[in-house]
Amino acid sequence: MSGAEKLREKIIAEAKREAEAILANARQRAENILSEARQEADAQKKKMLQAAEQQAEDRRQRNLTIAELDARKALLAAKEEMIEEIFNQAISRLNNLKEREYENLMYNMLLAAAETGDEEVIAAEADRGRFQKTLLARVNKELKARGKKGELTLSTETRELSGGFVLRAGNVEINCSFAALLRMQRDRLEPVVAEMLFGT
Repeated sequence: MSGAEKLREKIIAEAKREAEAILANARQRAENILSEARQEADAQKKKMLQAAEQQAEDRRQRNLTIAELDARKALLAAKEEMIEEIFNQAISRLNNLKEREYENLMYNMLLAAAETGDEEVIAAEADRGRFQKTLLARVNKELKARGKKGELTLSTETRELSGGFVLRAGNVEINCSFAALLRMQRDRLEPVVAEMLFGT
């Protein structure tokens, strides 16, 4: 083998070794890039799973909070309905008092409401009979004893009232219906009724 052939073979062998080294280096770099890409994909996958789990937990908590609020609203509405029913029953019981008890109640209410003693008493159509002349005569007698005019009269006008009456003096009216009186006292009475019903 001549010197030129030996040189050529040496160059070819060196080139092969260099090519193999470059190829091995390229393979190693490709392997590293692929490994990094897998790790990054795994990290992204883990991150996405955690985010999805957090979103699901947040949604669950939100739904739970909404359900609790809805339950509280429903309970509050039911309590308010029961309290309203109690007030309605109170009005009904007052209207269904025995005649003598009702008359005594009206007597005391008229005495308390009369300012001058010459007002007009306006009642519901169904209650006009309850304000008999004997009731007004008793009230007027007591009003005179208290230094007032003692001239209350039953008006021909009627109103839609839930028991009780309206006392009118000129343009001024005092609503003494059971509904109006309970409405005025409701803020004070409602907590008492709630305590009795619900122990709160």
